[in-house]
Amino acid sequence: MDNQEPLQRTLNRARRALQIIEEEKASYGIRIPPDLVIELEEKQKEVTSLEARLSQLQGQRPESLPDNLPRYNDVFVGRKQEIARCLEALSPEERGWGVTIDGIGGMGKTALALEVAHLAREQALFDAYLFVSAKTTWLSAEGVREETLALSSLDSFCREFAKGLGQTDIVKMTDATERRRALLDALRGRRTLLIWDNLETLNAEERDMIAEFVRKLPTPNKAIITSRRRTGESAVTIRLDRLLEAEALELMTEKGRSHPRLAQELNATKPEILTALYEASGGNPLALDWTLGQVADKGYSISVALERLRNAAKSPDLYGFLFADAAQTLSGNDRTVLCALVVFLTPAKTSALADATDLAITEIQVSLERLVTLSLVNDLDGERFGLHPLTRTYILAAVDGTDTVGTAPLSGIRFDSAAQRKVLRYWVDFAQKYGGEDKDAYQTHDNLEAEWQNLEGVATTLWEMAGIPGTQKDQQAAQMLIDLENALSNFLRFRGYWDEWVRLAEWRYQAGKALDQWSDAGWGAYHVAWIQCQRADTDRTASSADQMKEMMEQGGNFEDKAFSTRVQGVIAEQRQDWAEAERLYQEALVIYRKLGNEKREAIVLTDLGRFGRSQGQYDRAESYFKQGLVIEEKLGNKEKQADSYGHLGLLALNRNRPTEARPLYQRELALAQELGQQNSVAHAQSGLARVLEEEGRYAEALPLAQAALEIRERLRSRNLDFLRQLVERLQRKVGME
Repeated sequence: MDNQEPLQRTLNRARRALQIIEEEKASYGIRIPPDLVIELEEKQKEVTSLEARLSQLQGQRPESLPDNLPRYNDVFVGRKQEIARCLEALSPEERGWGVTIDGIGGMGKTALALEVAHLAREQALFDAYLFVSAKTTWLSAEGVREETLALSSLDSFCREFAKGLGQTDIVKMTDATERRRALLDALRGRRTLLIWDNLETLNAEERDMIAEFVRKLPTPNKAIITSRRRTGESAVTIRLDRLLEAEALELMTEKGRSHPRLAQELNATKPEILTALYEASGGNPLALDWTLGQVADKGYSISVALERLRNAAKSPDLYGFLFADAAQTLSGNDRTVLCALVVFLTPAKTSALADATDLAITEIQVSLERLVTLSLVNDLDGERFGLHPLTRTYILAAVDGTDTVGTAPLSGIRFDSAAQRKVLRYWVDFAQKYGGEDKDAYQTHDNLEAEWQNLEGVATTLWEMAGIPGTQKDQQAAQMLIDLENALSNFLRFRGYWDEWVRLAEWRYQAGKALDQWSDAGWGAYHVAWIQCQRADTDRTASSADQMKEMMEQGGNFEDKAFSTRVQGVIAEQRQDWAEAERLYQEALVIYRKLGNEKREAIVLTDLGRFGRSQGQYDRAESYFKQGLVIEEKLGNKEKQADSYGHLGLLALNRNRPTEARPLYQRELALAQELGQQNSVAHAQSGLARVLEEEGRYAEALPLAQAALEIRERLRSRNLDFLRQLVERLQRKVGME
């Protein structure tokens, strides 16, 4: 292509500049000026960006190119002026951050955004193309309903964009503000196109937050926003209006190419009738799609379809009327597939739909073909399928038995909730398959990470179906919510989803109480207490621990009550009630030894070791830690082994034995990294940094301390002040060398 030669020259210059900077860096040894490090990172990003763009022009699609653009297998007609304005706004010469595409529902805002993005990719304008839709909410009769545990929809967008860029560290952050800053930093030196779709479902506050974020996009990154409401400034705004008549007629013709029955009707219809069809639709592509789908699927003539469209146009909600009309003749399998797609918050493949619904692949395919024809389902690239946002709203209302959504006439449209419930059960089973507390469960956590958006949505749906807190509405949903939290707890703890875990654990506590399942409620309260303890929030830890104690005393078994006793010991220790803490620990230890529960015996031995160290009783502490480690190695519990090595490493430092501490921390770090246990990784890194500091190896210690601080700040865990002081102290010492 014509643009290859100048881009190649630019890349060659950038590579030469990078080589010069790398040579300069090498001349400094280990004490590299910070400004040179920044310059090197920016030049490396520039070279990578140019290489990615050049490969696109050469017709290559390297796997390393971040690109999740969906491709709707449908026709796109017209909008030539709008496309030209969008591409101009996305050029580096344009100062704004990008494009806002607004307009009423059904005008093709998403289709235009994707068409522009695909054209930008053909021209290699960017080094990454990322699309995220605001699927975290949907509009119901009660207003906007959240379908995510995430802190905000902006945070959900940032997490998905970071995931698309391969920035796993950013994905694992638990602080929303830090995640936004980190994503902006990761975009510096790049040319990424971010598409924010369907922002009209968000509230005003979140739309304003997104507008502020895109204003801060480092150039030459760009964004496209689609919304029925105007969002943000410093961008080109495209107000999408009706199709021109010629464009609408072209759309009809193109649709006919895929559906012979429709083509036959179009050819037999007088031009004035087609013009009337265009006028009745208001030039709205979605209304035309749905109407033409009736002809293709139900065998209507154009004249009959026109009359039905005119009746729909008299309704206050055109799309609700069209949906109700289309839904009247759907088969049971069609409705089952729609109910399944409601639960899938990411595009679903036919194989996944078959697993979730127990329908045969062929049955799924037949239904999908019909639903796509009716424009109720979007046919995406890679044989994946998803719901149009408007369709999702009406299906959920039909499942709930709602007669109207806004002004949509849904009376008599009912979808069996059993199909939706079966798919919810599918996701709970998925979580149980790849999660749980098995000692090797960490090896399948990537499966949960890949489907986290779906699992989030399932959790919130179950919580709302259960009707908690308050009057219980659905016992089965409450039980599935308990099962889901139990399956996900280790994954959430290991991967650093602590805020999400707090909320899900609180829901488990509420669900357990609602079902009079006191042990489940108690374990939900304990999980909340554990996180608050890690964050040194003594009051909230105590409150949750008291809830746990109340539940276990009401209905927990003997082992559960013993664990509650152990947790009360932790609270007493935090309050520096030393005698009470040791008494409670010893009481729990006696019970577990009597019951032969070695797993929990090892946990209490670690508590006693930590308690002994805090009292300066180092020999006693070492004995407890080693007793616990023997049991953990026998049971093959790598997480608890890592904890024990970390405790023994800290004990060695307390005794001023850094040489002895080093292999203990190294062992902790190796195990923690294998497991993906972020909190333990930070503990080992900070311990090794202290060992290196004692040995006078400040330059080696500083990166470890900084990495540990970064993790702990994300988790908002305790000892942050100590770690910050360690980093500052090491920075001073490195500067003095």
